[in-house]
Amino acid sequence: MSITKKRAYKLVPVAIASSLIGASMITTNISPLIAPAHSKPSQNLLAQNNQEKIRLAVMDFDYNSLSNPSYLNLIEGSARGVSEIIVSELVNSGNYRVIERSRIQDILDEQNFGASDRVDNATAAQIGRLLGVELIMVGSITQFDLQDRDTGFGFFGFGFGNQTKKALVTINTRLINTTTGEIMMSAEGKSEVTQVDGQLRVRGVGVGTSTNNDGTLLSVATQDAAKEVINEMNQRQAQLSSIARVNPTTSGLVADVAGNSVIINRGSSHGYRNGLRLSIERVSREIKDPETGEVIRRMTNQLGVIELLNVDSNSSEGRIISGSGFRVGDIASPM
Repeated sequence: MSITKKRAYKLVPVAIASSLIGASMITTNISPLIAPAHSKPSQNLLAQNNQEKIRLAVMDFDYNSLSNPSYLNLIEGSARGVSEIIVSELVNSGNYRVIERSRIQDILDEQNFGASDRVDNATAAQIGRLLGVELIMVGSITQFDLQDRDTGFGFFGFGFGNQTKKALVTINTRLINTTTGEIMMSAEGKSEVTQVDGQLRVRGVGVGTSTNNDGTLLSVATQDAAKEVINEMNQRQAQLSSIARVNPTTSGLVADVAGNSVIINRGSSHGYRNGLRLSIERVSREIKDPETGEVIRRMTNQLGVIELLNVDSNSSEGRIISGSGFRVGDIASPM
């Protein structure tokens, strides 16, 4: 048994955002307001922020152009499985912070963006902003095929030969800047994996039925095609990382206060990062709908501002740069 692989790719640069988005003044319904702090982030914090991994979300890939989409059922997760393979390869590359699929689905459900044909570039950018990511990947599966070929001959009533199986996968991807809606780059990944029959083994792993083997070959071809796309992304890493960072839209709560240190119950998985400033606020009154009795608005007073120094996946530690009197349960809103 032998496996041969032939891979090819094509990169099509489209547009690179050339400017950062300027900071804007934020108006709130807070009264009274505490004047913003005039201190600047330390050079160490700025360096950490510049070196931070870019945040990326991967949408499910479209497959409407496939001549035989039933082959997608041979891999785990069907069409969504292709996107999940790409997510795994992105994570393994170590250059990107990839958003979990569950968070993307929550946004799709909330915004009623369930159908893949409704997610155009503008919509993808909107979803990306809601997720707090800088880039969102959309794409299509343009080839997902299996080919079988028998080669053999007969001699004195005996048959000799073998069977060749070939998996061919092509994916086309676009990376969209969620701030500007521009396509940052476009890349195509192609892979061809061929296996000559015998005792069937793929990458040293034995497979049982022919169905399992077909799925394995298609999965390997998809991984190789994804790697070609990611290799091109890595070559453009400096340009991709230069885009403006997107502030998270999710507020957190103060979980602990000790001296000048404040712990927040949100972290990098929510888009929080070192150097991000949070407005610490306390609810002063709640306004209810007179018909339903539901709370429709919460009025808050700003207590001060903190700057994040140490962010992990699910929590953040910040230092107080203005204000005082913070306590557990206060709201922490990205500025």
